[in-house]
Amino acid sequence: MKTKDEKSLISKKDENAVDVDEDELIHAENPYGEMYVNNITTPDIPMSRLERIISEKSKDDNDGFQKEYATLPYGENHKCDVGKKSENIDDHSRVILKTETGSDYINANYIEGAERDHEYIAAQGPKQNTVGDFWTMIWQENVSVIVMLTNLKERNKIKCTQYWPDANKHINYGTVSVKMLEEKEYAFYLVRKMTVIHKETKKSRVVTQYHYTSWPDHGTPDPLCLVVFLDHVTRTATTQNDSPTVVHCSAGIGRTGTYIAIDALNQIGRKTGKVNVAEYVKKMRENRMNMVQTYEQYITIFLALNEIYKSPVNVNTIEEFTKKAHSLSMDKPANQSKLHKEFQLLMKVRPTYADSDYKIAIEGCGGAHTNSILPLDKYSVHLSSVVSNRGSFINAIYVPSYTNSRAFIVTQYPPTEDAVDFLRLLNDYESDTVICVDPLNEIGSSTTWLPSPSSSKVVSPFSVHYQQNQLRTGNDVESTIIHLLQNTSEEEAHSVTIIEPKTAIKTSGHPQDTSQLRGLVSVALSSENEKPITVVSKDGASLCGVFCAVHNVIQQINMDDGVDVFTAVRQLQVRKPEFCANFDEYGLVFRSVYDHIQSATENIYSNQ
Repeated sequence: MKTKDEKSLISKKDENAVDVDEDELIHAENPYGEMYVNNITTPDIPMSRLERIISEKSKDDNDGFQKEYATLPYGENHKCDVGKKSENIDDHSRVILKTETGSDYINANYIEGAERDHEYIAAQGPKQNTVGDFWTMIWQENVSVIVMLTNLKERNKIKCTQYWPDANKHINYGTVSVKMLEEKEYAFYLVRKMTVIHKETKKSRVVTQYHYTSWPDHGTPDPLCLVVFLDHVTRTATTQNDSPTVVHCSAGIGRTGTYIAIDALNQIGRKTGKVNVAEYVKKMRENRMNMVQTYEQYITIFLALNEIYKSPVNVNTIEEFTKKAHSLSMDKPANQSKLHKEFQLLMKVRPTYADSDYKIAIEGCGGAHTNSILPLDKYSVHLSSVVSNRGSFINAIYVPSYTNSRAFIVTQYPPTEDAVDFLRLLNDYESDTVICVDPLNEIGSSTTWLPSPSSSKVVSPFSVHYQQNQLRTGNDVESTIIHLLQNTSEEEAHSVTIIEPKTAIKTSGHPQDTSQLRGLVSVALSSENEKPITVVSKDGASLCGVFCAVHNVIQQINMDDGVDVFTAVRQLQVRKPEFCANFDEYGLVFRSVYDHIQSATENIYSNQ
């Protein structure tokens, strides 16, 4: 049942309006109940007790969170006469446009932060007919940082108008003109730098937009991904001390409130050792109605703060990492080293999952999964092609790189009876590169689907044709090219390059030889195809996590001149806790990154 205010909002839409989902609308009534009482005060939570509090509030289908969320003020807390005429926001905190002509109204409010009253501006995502007003506000408020938390379109609904120019374009928006300087793409967000020039004064300013692209529609993001994004913003933003950060999604209340709360409460928690999520959300709602729109978003604030508390993101410069790696090589025995302590922390913070998180996998294995490392349902890859007597399940997951959320498909070598599913995987996802972390002559079942030189294999409905073999990257790895053809298809053959090390990669021993592992990573880094690279090991975990972590950290070095092995592995363990789950593998990642830096440095000097 829609309220009168909601109906009036919907009726005001025109062809230029952003299509706002119902759960993003500013409700006049609390959909979670009528528990709010003015004098309810929620006690502060010591950061050290966050995990326990989350566990307690999560019981009985998050009953504690739902009840606490329902006590928060909902609807009007202050007079908002102007807001009622234009999307119901509070008069007392609204941003007033200082224009000589036209309206002074924009759907945006100042929000108090940890340090000052106007630390943030929470805003509605610009519509086609409000883009000029948005940029007027950016210039007027001396803003240099914009945080965007929605995609332009989600589920075929327009959520926000593109208010920035494409690469190398210069566009006029009201009182300013904007030129795109650069755009960097990461796995879960984009960073755009723009020059903004005021047309009358000719003064200019660089504005950086941090655009989080992975917030699921009608859902909440992975808390650790959100924390990594927040760290990137706070670490690289060049906000003036007295300038607000503009944060917006579509309506500017749900995702916007969640992000602002995490940022502000993180600052408060670092300073005082305590946080109070409920009281801060109340404070935000005094300035903009109904900030943090669902109890699931409310839970996300707790989860993200806990991820930060357990282990803050810590990106080293290349020089800092090199010094750290050198000092560790001179350290005490391995079990007493700083690196071992770092690994122990990694094991402590990695996620734990229940059987309910593996329902599809358990069913797909038919109960025969006792010794298998299963894929989480949330990240599983499914087969789409139809083969007689075969289902859609395969033990495989998507794994992100530093720049692509679906860069890799990680799986295991198929047993003889499942060879057809492995070929279906390559065909369904058009994966044209397979990274094997073991020499295939050690994998007996590989002869089922991989033909010997100058021959073919039939794995109905596929035929596999051997094309060529060659040594690559200093003879450390070798590649075999095969052509995959469906017997019933008249389409061109699907060409697949299979990369493997010449000999087994050892995770222990001193000194460690990382050349073959780095050779495999080099092939993946040089791949320009946007289709996923398939990474394969005996159990779908051993050495796969090492490979992905080394790849991702080298991408981080190339993109940002930064190194964070710990967070790279930690993010992979969200997808599969068994990745890098022993100290030898974690040490191999560390050593491989160090060797890459040394090798790159030597190449620079030798080329001078």
